[in-house]
Amino acid sequence: MNYETDSKTDFGSIAVAICVAAYTAIMLAYLAQHDLGLTATQTRHLSMIAALFLALPIALDLLRTRPGKAR
Repeated sequence: MNYETDSKTDFGSIAVAICVAAYTAIMLAYLAQHDLGLTATQTRHLSMIAALFLALPIALDLLRTRPGKAR
C-alpha cells in the first residue's frame, strides 16, 4: 500500500465539502427564519456562537500538537 498517495487531499473532495457546507448553511438559515421565526440578526448571532463552540476544540487540538508529532 502506498501511503504517499493516501495522504493527499483531492481538490474535488474539498470543493464538494465546501459546496455541501454552503448548501446546508443556506437551508438552516431558511429553516430558522421561516419555520422558527427567528430574525436575520438572531440567526447570525446563534450561528457565530455555534461556530465558535465547534471550531474551538479543533483549533486547540491543532495548537496542542507539534508539527513533527502529528499522526
